[in-house]
Amino acid sequence: MALAVLMPEREFSYEELDRISAKLPGKWTWPTAAMLWMLDNGLEVELVENFDYPRFAKEGGDYLISRYGEEVGRAQIEHSDVEREKPFALEFARRGRVDKRSPDLDDIRSRLELGWVVIVNINVASLEGQQGYSGHFVVLCEIGDDEVLLHDPGLPPRPDLAVPINCFEAAWAYPEQRDRNLLAIRRPCHSS
Repeated sequence: MALAVLMPEREFSYEELDRISAKLPGKWTWPTAAMLWMLDNGLEVELVENFDYPRFAKEGGDYLISRYGEEVGRAQIEHSDVEREKPFALEFARRGRVDKRSPDLDDIRSRLELGWVVIVNINVASLEGQQGYSGHFVVLCEIGDDEVLLHDPGLPPRPDLAVPINCFEAAWAYPEQRDRNLLAIRRPCHSS
């Protein structure tokens, strides 16, 4: 969804998106390989999250458990290939722009106003009123007083999904407030 907005001149197949994101069959996808691809393809990428990429690259799963706790850390380990992800994290730590803190709704609003495409990771189980943890990326469109308008890539896709703001915040701040994140992407602005 984000690339369709940022690169409307290109059409991306699911196979190409899987290559861009280093997706493994049956596994969750981390954003790091895709962020590196975006940087390589001339997009600006800004990440706001309280995550230590160099430490993750060194400690892997142990860092995930110490950072997120047993439930979320174990889920990430079981559903992804942590060892494969570590070099991507090290490279992103070297090249990426990370504001190491927990973002808030005003961070989302300000970036949307400036034309960034904003993506966040949420606990989709929480968003759907279920127990447990399942990380899921959504594209944000608008933050209102009472609800958040977002695009959920699915499956199945749910474009223009209106979510009560308190439900969104609970899913975004899972398991804790410090675990919120924000990925902002845009074409570079060139001054004349």
